[in-house]
Amino acid sequence: MRKNTDLMSYDEVFKQVLPPLTGPISVDDLITQILTLRPTTAKKPRVAVRAQLRERTRRGELVFLDSKTILPGRLAMQGVRFAVPLERREVKRGALLISSAFPIFLRSEISLEEVQLQDESGRPLPVKIVTWKKNIETLFGPAKIEYWAFELSDWFRAHHIRRGDYVLVTVEDWERGHFRLEHETARQRKRHQKEIDAKNQELADLLFDQLEAARNESIYVSKALPTVFARMSDPRGYPGDHWLLVITADPRMRATGSFIHYADWSSPLDNILKGIYEEEAPPSAEVALSPEESRRVYRFKTALKYRKGLWRRIEIQGGQTLADFDYILRVAFEHDHGDHLSGFWKRVRRGKSRRYREIDLGSINPLGEGSAADLSVAGLQLQPGDELKYVYDFGDWIKHLITLEETVEPEKDAKYPRIVAQNRPCYSYCESCKAEGRKTVATWICLDCTNHEQRKVLVCEDCLAKYHEDHYAEELLY
Repeated sequence: MRKNTDLMSYDEVFKQVLPPLTGPISVDDLITQILTLRPTTAKKPRVAVRAQLRERTRRGELVFLDSKTILPGRLAMQGVRFAVPLERREVKRGALLISSAFPIFLRSEISLEEVQLQDESGRPLPVKIVTWKKNIETLFGPAKIEYWAFELSDWFRAHHIRRGDYVLVTVEDWERGHFRLEHETARQRKRHQKEIDAKNQELADLLFDQLEAARNESIYVSKALPTVFARMSDPRGYPGDHWLLVITADPRMRATGSFIHYADWSSPLDNILKGIYEEEAPPSAEVALSPEESRRVYRFKTALKYRKGLWRRIEIQGGQTLADFDYILRVAFEHDHGDHLSGFWKRVRRGKSRRYREIDLGSINPLGEGSAADLSVAGLQLQPGDELKYVYDFGDWIKHLITLEETVEPEKDAKYPRIVAQNRPCYSYCESCKAEGRKTVATWICLDCTNHEQRKVLVCEDCLAKYHEDHYAEELLY
């Protein structure tokens, strides 16, 4: 056994344990093999190795089939097939754009010169790497983009390839960068449309399932694609479309660089540019409502996020707006009507987990204006059990959770929105009155005394004026 100073690196260990594998292996067995080659005196050695396994899933080197079973990425990718539609410039120049066909399928450890392309029979094709340049306009002025491509003019001519045709790509050896190419005309591919649609849908659904299950609201493409191919019913059969095209066509997701996000995701740069180029937020798309939808009453239970015992039940009609909702919430929780912005978010459950993602509906100012002001309640298309988040004062960030309990018919002569119920108050008592032998409900908290004494100092209206006249205080809410 080597001394600790001569321990093999994890990279060296993985280069020994992974190549002999010909199929799935249990996570526990793989960890045991790794610890045999790289022993450690750590209190929890298997935890450290699991962290290494997770890191390698980000690179696509390993794929978790489930929590207990793992598969080398090369086996997950072996034989995977996909179709690439050819652009006019590719046909004209007899070349295959690398950025269109090979993202994720070309490992970063492999240079372009090492990539081997084969024809239908498995014979290596003569390949030359070429670059194309294109002038574009950016925010910072004109710029040139450089595209890399595999020049295959002889193969293109031999197959009489035309614009709109496809190249079918098969991954022969993912680790070494070997790919087999086949030509298919647009007419031939059209005959398989039902099969293509089914395969595309399966790929999209598996990717979306991963996104829903992810800890954050994004997934690494390099991790997600090998995992999806390992779980697809037949990734080696007739090929569906390229994964980038599948995501582009799916309204639930979008791909940006190395990540897949929800479709409504926006980058920090998007938000900065939005602030620069838009003086006002664009009006949100509003859903046309029927008279019945407009008059229908939505019954919500709203509670402070960190004081769930402090709640109000509010009724509001479907045709009323989030500006109306904001008004009644400020009344219900005694928030200032003349100051501070507020905002609403729609909370959407992510898959079957207990995690949510939040869709920003917009903000409302004290004048009842803003990007969310004109959104109707019914237009949010909520179902009983669905949730909203409401924040008052973006400085103090006072957060409320709003749950739709049910929708009901409006009551005759009732005025909406309205507060119909609230929690049973659990009163605190004025400490100054208590010291004098009286029992008076406290209605204020003296923040100056609370901070100085490091305890809550609660007083009634009279004692606030008598003993805390020059102190900063806030009214209590029960």
